[in-house]
Formats: sequence, structure tokens, C-alpha cells
Amino acid sequence: MTGYVLAHDVGTGGNKASLVDIDGEILASAEKSYPVLYPHVHWAEQDPEVHWWAAIRDTSRRVISKSEVSPHDVIGITFSTQMMGTIPVDREGSPLMNCMTWMDSRAARQNKEIISNPINMLRMLRITGGLPSAKDIIGKILWVMEERPAIYEKTHKFLDCKDYLVFRTTGEYVTSWDCANLTWFMNTRKGNNVWSDTILGWMNLDAEQLPRLAPSTEVIGSLTPEAASELGLTTETMVVNGSGDMTAAGVGSGAVHEKECHLYAGSSAWLGAHVEDRKLDISTYTGSIRSAIPGMYFMVAEQESAGACLKHLREEWHCNLCENVRTLASEQCVLCESGARNPFSVIDKVAAEAEPGSDNLLFAPWMFGERTPLDDHNVRGGYFNLSLSHSKKHMVRAVLEGVAFHTRWMLEGVEKRKMLGNVPKINMIGGCAKSDLWPQIYADILQKPINRMR
Repeated sequence: MTGYVLAHDVGTGGNKASLVDIDGEILASAEKSYPVLYPHVHWAEQDPEVHWWAAIRDTSRRVISKSEVSPHDVIGITFSTQMMGTIPVDREGSPLMNCMTWMDSRAARQNKEIISNPINMLRMLRITGGLPSAKDIIGKILWVMEERPAIYEKTHKFLDCKDYLVFRTTGEYVTSWDCANLTWFMNTRKGNNVWSDTILGWMNLDAEQLPRLAPSTEVIGSLTPEAASELGLTTETMVVNGSGDMTAAGVGSGAVHEKECHLYAGSSAWLGAHVEDRKLDISTYTGSIRSAIPGMYFMVAEQESAGACLKHLREEWHCNLCENVRTLASEQCVLCESGARNPFSVIDKVAAEAEPGSDNLLFAPWMFGERTPLDDHNVRGGYFNLSLSHSKKHMVRAVLEGVAFHTRWMLEGVEKRKMLGNVPKINMIGGCAKSDLWPQIYADILQKPINRMR
């Protein structure tokens, strides 16, 4: 068999596209960034067309051009995407509002009310294996019902990020088991991968308002003529369902055997491992969802902000400061240097100038709420013990250390005997793994060997 697969990683900060041959070799890659919109407190949105689809269209064409592969030889396209987003679409599949992303906690009240009834809470635990947090899909759908009734009346389907892209490329409304799990409408007990009529009944919803459930490996169909034209491909290209970024990363990390642990560190972060049975620890908000590996579950502890903290420091704090520096002294902040192939080459250089411990400067990485081991959408981060003796190097290193210390806090719950038990080593993936310094900081703070995966 010959041919190539176009894979898209649709993240929070941008899309990464790669053209891969059937042996897994990457021929060409392209990236395009896009913003997160924060129109109100606790809101975090993205436009499915302006942000995601435009990036997919752009990177698809660039990858094909760079690789010099004929579009007729691209046999498949698939997506790994951010999860826990909510997009109401009409009967034509057009978004009726921006996507409420996984960072959006406007529906905190609705999600809290869902589990306020102890009997319903216990039934939901038995059916789904978990409970919704402030930012999950089930509450966002209720928010639309209550706060945007006109939009709800026009809504044909509620879709997540990947669901929308599958529809955009095939015209079919389909989701994968892992993404469906995080709606908290799905029966995830062994032998079941179906929408729960019980939970839908509590919400006065119908399964017809949700996409069809299918495994991640199912071929949904071929590209529509419109999608093929926009992406620079042909209608011969087949669309594979794909999976959420968490579960895709679980496979890509190489930690695929039971209880092998990996750390993803990008805009957000998580500790994850494949397990045979559902795992849940309410006290640390650590649970499990359906895995991309058939028959397995994926136990995960999620950290809301990781690389996003560093990005905020670089773009908002230091860039604003160095505008003054340039004006007054014609100097340039090294955090704003451009042209480096790996931005961490600059970050590492600055952070390495500070001693471990950042001269007692502490950074709390709760920049947009937190999920694990404390579920609190209101908590916020910042620097503690900041003094006049601290400089840029301390502030940068404190961010790297603060993010890692929160991961250590999560690891304490993950290593409980009823969860994973002792974790001997951790495979690290994600954008933050491009740093030469940050993985070592993780290893020092977690007191675990870190295998930086390439």
C-alpha cells in the first residue's frame, strides 16, 4: 500500500499539520497560530471558521506544496483536536455562536447544579465514571438553553472541535468515544459506548441533538467537493474520525502499556496513563475517559495552564516592558528576540542564569482557574515573595518551576494505590518538551526520570 496521510493537530494556540507516509515518516509540516478570545470574565472563545478552518486550509495547502506530493496520493486526512468545546450549529452545520472552548467556565453554575442532587451524582458516577467540572460540555449546553434560548431553538446539533471539522470535511455529524466521554452524556461502562438516555432525560435533551458515536479509527467518508477544493486535495481523500488531543498524545507518547505514565506540557498540561478499568478519585479530581486504544481507559489528571503561563509572561509582561526600554534606552528584551527556530533557546538562556529556586520567588500557575487536584474556576495565579532583588531571570525560571510544582501536586493523587501506584518514570511530550531546561526542572521537582520524547 502506498500513499500519504495529512494529520492536523488543532490546539488552543494554533494548528500543526504534517504529511506522513504509511511508515510514519514526516515529509513536510506547517503551523499557523490563532488567538483565544476573552470577551467577558470566565469566557474563552474561538471562531470555528475564522480560526480553525482557516488554519487548516492554509496549512494543508502549504504542506502539500512543500512536500511536492500529488494531491491524488493523499489517501487520508485526520484530526487530533482540543477537547471539551461546545458549538451549536444549525441544520446547514453553520455555527450559531463562537465555540465555548475548554477554558470557558461561564457555565460553572449549571455544571454545579447538575451534581447538586446526591442521587443524580451517584447515578452519573456509575454511568460515566466521572463528574463534570465548571468548564465541561454538559453545563455549556444548559447555558445555551437558559441564556441563549433563541440560539437553542435554531440548534440542530451540539458539536465539539473535532466533530465540527469532521462535519466540515465530510458533511457527517460524528464524534469519537473519547471526546463523547467528556460531554458526560455517555455510558462508559465496559461493553457500552452509547449516549445515556438517563442523563439526557435529566437535561430534557435528545440523542438526536448530538453527533453519532464511532471509534477513532472509523473512516467517516471522503472529502466533499467543497472541502477538497479548499484544502487543495481531491474527493478521493478519506476522512478518519480521529481523536482528542489527550488520547492521541497518550498513544504518541509511547506510554501505551497499562499504567505507563506520560506528561503532556503545552498550553495546558496533564499526566496520563492507559488502564484496564475506570479509575476515579473525587478528592483529587482525577478520573478516566475512553482511550484511543480499544478496550482501554485513559486515566488523566489535567493542569489548566502550563506553557500558556510562559506565553503570557513573554507577550504581555515583558513585551510591554521592553517597549519602554526601547524608547528610553534603545535596548531589546531577549524574550522578544525573533528568528530563533526554537523559542526555548532564548527562554532557557534567561532562566538558566537564575539558581534553582529562583531566589525564593514563587509562581502559582493558576492563570485561568484549575481542574486538578483542585477544581476551582475562580482561582488565579501570580508571583509570591517578589522583591526588588528579583530580575527577569528569576521571573522566567519561577514560571518554569511553578508549573512543574503544580504537576508534582497532581502526581501525588496519581500515585495513590487505587490509581496508578508508584510511577517509576515519565515520558514527556508537547511544546514545552522542546526546552532543554524545562524537562530537567520537571525531573528535579518530580524526583522522577523524565524521558523527553522526540
